[in-house]
Amino acid sequence: MKLSPMMEQYMNIKEQYKDCILFFRLGDFYEMFFDDAKLVSRLLELTLTGKSCGLEERAPMCGVPFHAADSYIEKLVRMGYNVAICEQLEDPAETRGMVKRGVVRIVTPGTVTSDAMLHENENNYLASVYMSTGGMSVAYCDISTGELYITEKTGGTNLFEDMINELVKINVREILINQETAENYGEDEIRDLTDSFIHVMPDSYYSKKSAETAIRAQFGSISLTALGIDGRELCILAMGALLSYLLETQKQNLKQLTRCQFYEIGNHMSLDKATIRNLEITETLYDKKVQGSLLWVLDKTSTAMGGRRLKQWLREPLNESGEINLRLDAVEELTEQPLLQNNIVEALKQVYDFERLSGRIAAGSANAKDLIALRNSIGCLPEIRDNLSDARSELLNGLDAEISDLSGVYRMIQEAIVEEPPYTVKEGGLIREGFSEELDALKDSIRDAKDWIAGLEQSEKSRTGIQHLKVGYNKVFGYYIEISRSNLDQTPEEYIRKQTLVGGERFITPELKEKESLVLNAEAKINKLEYEIFTGLREKIGEYILEIQKTSAAIAVLDVLCSFATVSMRLGYVRPTVDDSRLLSIEKGRHPVIEQTTEQGLFVSNDTYMDSDQSSMLIITGPNMAGKSTYMRQTALIVLMAQAGCFVPAEKAHIGVCDRIFTRIGASDNLAQGQSTFFVEMSELAYILRNAGERSLIILDEIGRGTSTYDGLSIAWATVEYLCSEKRRIRTLFATHYHEMTVLEEELPGVRNLNVDVSEENGNIIFLHKIVPGSASRSYGVHVARLAGVPSRLLNSAEDKLARLEAEGSGNSVTKAFSREPVKDEPKQLSFFSREPVPVVEELKKIDLMNVTPSQAIRILEDLKELIDD
Repeated sequence: MKLSPMMEQYMNIKEQYKDCILFFRLGDFYEMFFDDAKLVSRLLELTLTGKSCGLEERAPMCGVPFHAADSYIEKLVRMGYNVAICEQLEDPAETRGMVKRGVVRIVTPGTVTSDAMLHENENNYLASVYMSTGGMSVAYCDISTGELYITEKTGGTNLFEDMINELVKINVREILINQETAENYGEDEIRDLTDSFIHVMPDSYYSKKSAETAIRAQFGSISLTALGIDGRELCILAMGALLSYLLETQKQNLKQLTRCQFYEIGNHMSLDKATIRNLEITETLYDKKVQGSLLWVLDKTSTAMGGRRLKQWLREPLNESGEINLRLDAVEELTEQPLLQNNIVEALKQVYDFERLSGRIAAGSANAKDLIALRNSIGCLPEIRDNLSDARSELLNGLDAEISDLSGVYRMIQEAIVEEPPYTVKEGGLIREGFSEELDALKDSIRDAKDWIAGLEQSEKSRTGIQHLKVGYNKVFGYYIEISRSNLDQTPEEYIRKQTLVGGERFITPELKEKESLVLNAEAKINKLEYEIFTGLREKIGEYILEIQKTSAAIAVLDVLCSFATVSMRLGYVRPTVDDSRLLSIEKGRHPVIEQTTEQGLFVSNDTYMDSDQSSMLIITGPNMAGKSTYMRQTALIVLMAQAGCFVPAEKAHIGVCDRIFTRIGASDNLAQGQSTFFVEMSELAYILRNAGERSLIILDEIGRGTSTYDGLSIAWATVEYLCSEKRRIRTLFATHYHEMTVLEEELPGVRNLNVDVSEENGNIIFLHKIVPGSASRSYGVHVARLAGVPSRLLNSAEDKLARLEAEGSGNSVTKAFSREPVKDEPKQLSFFSREPVPVVEELKKIDLMNVTPSQAIRILEDLKELIDD
């Protein structure tokens, strides 16, 4: 048996897109057949039906309405599937036989453009990676906004880790990699590290010839020098593959990609995946929500593009003190002039996301409502520029210059598009009267007929005496006169029956038929002409894409600066001093998030002082839950905020620029790869020690706790010695329960002890959350267990064992085992589990702790001391 012509057309197109789910347009639906239908019906819980296809068995089929397709496509793309959109390329009403169809674009995770598939405040990046033995390059873009970035690194070590960090910081959705990268590092490992969809591309994509061809196809006569990649071989290969993939999937030149921005790795602070996660910069650690993150506190932006730029700044703080201070100057001016700041914010609230709108204009998918939104946004620009005209700071002055007038675009839209246009662009109602003489003439030609039809209902009611008569219209039957069943006996003879309904009949008259023909024929011409006028206008606006993009970029930066100023004024933040020193000094610093989630006045501020000489290593001891982790994280967040250009939660701060922030916090298994908690901990520690430089900031929490006490203490001790060596002196905050390490303050230059103060009364402790000099005497672990609700019987037993262990143990032997001083003969360490009776232990067992007075306790201690000395 032979396939039907339509199904044969489907199979031919599907053969070209085997790796995609094919959305095949049939009338008002996108249909899927055979295996695609079975897969999609299961994934999206759609009804699986069948269609005659010329074979003995019906073809499995499911479908979705074309007007609601975006939501279904979004779900499939989120699952990692590529969707090929196959459209009707001809008007069925004007075509004899089979309508020509073809794939107009392929939607992949990194190439979505529909608002329904995008998050307003999040970029959607597609990246291309090229790695070889000589270096690596990363090119990435967001086609919804027109942003295109490229970087490379040649020679040196840690190429793979640098590449991963670049991909993690932008939260990339889809990554293209060359064959050599896949073979050397593994597709699965890159997927696990970036949480992205990975495509291993054929080597032909990364050949120099095809790369240069793709770049020329996109940028035309623009030279490689103008693009900033001349002589950068790796950049050319990475970007060429990216553009080839885009041209292949989007089926058109991407006019929104107007420029390429090259940047050097190192211009921005490098934040790895663990640091972004542990510091909860854009989402919380456990429930992945914005609320409770640093972004939640700082995001007071008024525009979607400002929201995206804020995320970018928090993930990529600056490393150059001059650029940081330009941002701080701007924020300072806005805080000192609250009226100026407020005026700008009120204007920004009226600005639409015309960064993404420019992408839709370039792609030919913007509708008339989008153009009205663009017009309204442009209408706010003069007020914004007027407010910036007297700005003193260099950055605000520069933004004023970057904001284009765009009055020509405003006039074009204002003159052509009606104030309240429909969402569709092919059904008329778009163009203002007076814009086109031809269009006005067509509308005039049917005005009399429309007026006649509009008055027909009332005139027929009067003529026939039928009060339940109405005149209506639908796309299938055209115009009609409807009479209810109870009045059918009054129907005039000249009425011609057109349709029978349950409750009545529909009729037509020769004169109504004549007017209908006149109106519908003219309206078809009107709709077609309006669509042509609209698309021509959209193409003209497309010539201003570069100016719109530059303006939207300036508006995004201004929005973030205003957001920083708003937060700083509301929450009492101060401008930090930022320079190239190695000093890190914070007076009365506060955790920006936790202070917003505690009752006002309850958060305890703390000081931090670090340098590369006398105080590069802060060893922090103290109880669990007392605030060690909060203190370390707030220090890192204050540094990050300062280098992003924001004021900071402190009374005073001096930040010597940090090139990287590393964190080793928390414990987790990677059971899928057979990695224990301790292995993961050691892997992260190894990564930090391998990559940290003299300008880095390191946060280490409980190194060595995942193994035995002596192993763990040995590793922790050696880590401190390594980081405090004369050639390193890397600024580090090191929280530990190994109290033995506090002796390092006397032995290693740069080590300083801090502890969290605790108040103890009547056996109860109160966490004061105050960081003070010196070391803690104990960890109060049993007390924390009591707060957590551990059964009292267990706690009593634990306290008894703890008392016996502390009485028998000797910290000196542990401490001196790691000391640089020669070890003298030491008394044998007392063992709680020794079978031989020990006099001191036996005496301790006899003591009734609950009934000992203070004076008796002193005498007992004196007696015990004599026993030990003996």
